[in-house]
Formats: sequence, structure tokens, C-alpha cells
Amino acid sequence: MVRQVAIIVAVAVLIVASLATRHETPAPIIESVEAPADTRLLDEVEALLSKRSTVFEVCDDTIEDAAIAEKMAELDRLEQQVVPVLEASASAEHLLVAALMIWSDEPDRALQLLGEAAYRDPRDPLIVSQLLAVCVEFGGQCSRPRGEIERMLITADRANGLAWVQVARSRLERADESGALEAMREAAAAATNDAYFPEYVMMFDRGFSASTDLPAYDRLEAAFGFAAALPASTYFIIQDCRRLGEKSPEWQDACLRLGERQEHDSRTLLSKALGLGLQLQMYELAGNTRSQQETERRQQEFRDSFQGLVQKAGQADRLRDASLAQQYLDTFAASGEFAAMEYLAMEVEARLPGLDSAQPSACSGP
Repeated sequence: MVRQVAIIVAVAVLIVASLATRHETPAPIIESVEAPADTRLLDEVEALLSKRSTVFEVCDDTIEDAAIAEKMAELDRLEQQVVPVLEASASAEHLLVAALMIWSDEPDRALQLLGEAAYRDPRDPLIVSQLLAVCVEFGGQCSRPRGEIERMLITADRANGLAWVQVARSRLERADESGALEAMREAAAAATNDAYFPEYVMMFDRGFSASTDLPAYDRLEAAFGFAAALPASTYFIIQDCRRLGEKSPEWQDACLRLGERQEHDSRTLLSKALGLGLQLQMYELAGNTRSQQETERRQQEFRDSFQGLVQKAGQADRLRDASLAQQYLDTFAASGEFAAMEYLAMEVEARLPGLDSAQPSACSGP
């Protein structure tokens, strides 16, 4: 569970952080493990995945694919069990969980559930954020006008820069460039930059607890999987910033300020990587070579800080300890993802001494 998410996020961080001098669209987070978008990152990705043989015990990629397919089938079975129970609930949170389990396959049904959840609790930032995310993802299928949902999110989560980024992307999608620029300036000035990842995991866990008899660790494992697959298009602002920053100093400045805030204030590695990527893009557009080189130095330090840590922290899955996973989430919520991974690495060192030497990789390479 924790290993999967740690590696997925780490690979996504490498990909997003590398976009500063590139124009293609980044791959979805889950797919990025299988198909990294930049061949320059292959060595780094291989290093992150070098422990895969300790999980699958062989290096055959087809067996790894089969294991992934089996895990996806388990999640499908869980969806079939959970969704009918939660969509009949009076709880707005339960409706949200049900919607987020089906949003990619049944968007109309998901939007109906999200609309009902927002009606019951219009000030819950998780509900309104996901309502807007799915509306943007699937165009004009929402029951509420897009501008109304944007205003709901601002009311629910005004102090969160990522909420303003989400509003900016929604406004751009409906051709309101001036409104999007205003939202970007608000994002850069916001008090926090929070993607609420641990809160989503715990929300899924509560939903599974109310609708299944799964053991605690299995619930959390599934909750991590669903939370990692949520619609989260805010990091695509890196593409918008390049396109608009090429013609507008105002967009350059807004994107640069947002990047600085995200680098320093975000709880997640992915958001920090996005912040660095935004800064690199804007310095490149402005021709500010000195600042670009300094940001590249910080980017490399950032990569180095988690690259070894993610391998060790990922071994915590061997313990299958629900209390350990819960403490990881609590640490993540209180102190950020890096601190949470440090906690896992410390526990692995204490509880699985000599793991690497006892079980060397059967794979060649790094």
C-alpha cells in the first residue's frame, strides 16, 4: 500500500519536475510508472523501481503486469460491493466516496452523486473540489453552472492556493482568461497549498469501514489506491502557464509566485515538484539564466532528498501493519509527505533489520 503510493508519487514528481523545458502533456500519475514521458528520466525511474523483485520475487515484467491486473480486479470487486451501500446513505461523505469510486467509468452517475453530496454539505472542500474536477473533466454534464461551482469552492476553501488553481483552470477551460489570471494571483497569495491526500485516504477508509468487513490493513490499502487515482488536474497548470506566459508578463509573474509558494508551502512531493517546474518555466521564458540555474540546483537537491528514502519507506508494506499505515497518514497530515516517509523509513530500519542484504534483488541494473 504505502510502497505503491510512494513509488507512484516519486515517479510522478520526477516527471512533473522535468517539464520545465518541455511542451508535451504529462502522463497520468498511475500510468507514469509504466510509461514515463521523458527518456532522460529512465535511469532515475529504474532506481526507484529497483526493489520490485522483493515484492514479485522475479523480474518478469509480464508477472508484474499480472499482479497489477489482479490488484485492479480486487478494486473492481470492492467497488461493486461498496457503491450500492454508500450511494443509498444519508451521509454526504458516503455519497462522495461512492462517486469517486465510479467517476472515470460512470461520469453521469458520479456527477449525480456529487451534486447530491454538495446539496447536503456545500461547504465541504473535498466535495466541492471533486464536483468541479469531474465537471471539468467531462465538460457540460454538470447540473449546476460552472461559475456557481467555482464560487462554491472559493467559499468552502478560500485559503487554499490549490483551490484557486482549480478555479483558474476551470475558468481557462470556459475561455475566461482574465478571471483565470485573477484566480492565479489569489492562489499565489493564499495561506496554504493543500491537496488533502491523507484526508482523502482516511475518508475512503471510513467509507469502506461502513460498507465492508475488510480488515483494517486491507481497507487502508484499498483507500490508498482509490485516493491516488482521484481526478487531480491542477498540476496541468504548468502547461497553461507556459502557453500564457509566453505572451503575457502578468501570467509569468503570477505563475512564478505560485511556484515559489508551492515549493515552500506544500505538504505533498508532487506539489513541491510542480512549484519547482513552474519557476523553471517562467525563468526560462524571461531569459533569467542565473535564477534558472539556482532553481535547477534546488530541484536536484529535492530529488536527492527523497529518491533513496522512497525505496526504504516502500518496504513498510512487508509489515502489513494497519497502525503503522495510520501513523504514516497522521504524520502526513500534520507535517507533510516527506516527514511521513521518514517515519516509515525509520520503522523499516528498526523492524526489518538487514532486509536488503537478506533479500538481494534478482534483477540486474541499478
